[in-house]
Amino acid sequence: MSKIPKMNLMWLTVNRGCNFRCEWCYAAGSEYRTEDEMSLSFTLDLLKIAKQLEIKRLFLIGGEPTLWPHLFDFNDAMKSSGIRSTLVTNTYRFSSDKFWEEYLKHPNTNIGASFKAFDPESLVENTKSTGFNDVTKSLRRVFKYQPKSIASFVYSQPYTSHFLDMVKYAMDCGAFGVSVNFCSPAIHKDHVDDKFMVDIDVLVKEIMSAYEEAHKITGGHLVFVMKHPLCIWPKEFIQTLKNRGQISTTCHLQHQSGGIIDTDGSLLICNSMSGFPVGKYGQDFNSAESLAAFFESEQMKNYFAQAKAYPSKKCISCEVFENCSGGCLLLWTVYQPDSIIKGW
Repeated sequence: MSKIPKMNLMWLTVNRGCNFRCEWCYAAGSEYRTEDEMSLSFTLDLLKIAKQLEIKRLFLIGGEPTLWPHLFDFNDAMKSSGIRSTLVTNTYRFSSDKFWEEYLKHPNTNIGASFKAFDPESLVENTKSTGFNDVTKSLRRVFKYQPKSIASFVYSQPYTSHFLDMVKYAMDCGAFGVSVNFCSPAIHKDHVDDKFMVDIDVLVKEIMSAYEEAHKITGGHLVFVMKHPLCIWPKEFIQTLKNRGQISTTCHLQHQSGGIIDTDGSLLICNSMSGFPVGKYGQDFNSAESLAAFFESEQMKNYFAQAKAYPSKKCISCEVFENCSGGCLLLWTVYQPDSIIKGW
């Protein structure tokens, strides 16, 4: 009998507006519409559902959630409900003294800082923003406020040959460490966007050559969020990352542990598949009981079973498949699995 999934994690896409224009962002397909956002009453309904489901933490994502007009009111409601929260943000708006002072009165439990550049030129190139000094100011503010904060960035085409520059910049801003996510495809309604993915051979070569220096710069506080099959890397490298606690593999989809609620109430199983909801508030669920039942339905179990399927015969007897799952499912919209899964 297959494992019955249980929702333990919930992401709320509270808005789609953003003050950056990162072309590799999964939200690019939303056209950053400022009117595309959750109402406060809707998020309070979702908060009630989350509490009844005993979800311990909500993740607020966008767009850019610091632009969401209901952020402070919702943060107060989460605190009153005893639910912890993580704000996933580019931090840019925290450069405003007025906004930062107000935020400190209505904070989230944690700020997940995502940075996009390492100098003024790269910020313009990557985000179309000229506010590099303000970005630096906001990041330093966050890391001073949260001394144990990890800064994260998505290693994509614009960062090829600049991996160490990104790591050095984050640490210079006061980050405790760095989390490196690898770019994967995003599926929009009419096409697969993979143009910002780094060639696998280039990716492996650069990370391997820069790893020990990055390990030293970060004092060992370095994490790689793997999207590719682990066997694209030398086995010894993966073992080193495991020994040092520097590797994260698989996602909530492969764990069968959570879902994303989009601005219109759609239930998504992956942020990079915003145009492909698997359910919707008001149609498939409207309460904790109905959401739990939907999440445990045969339909959802089939989705999760596909996420756990072997992408290649080489994976069947692989000793690390449970920790790898053959990589991100979206990779197979671009690659043939047997072309990159080498096996160990």
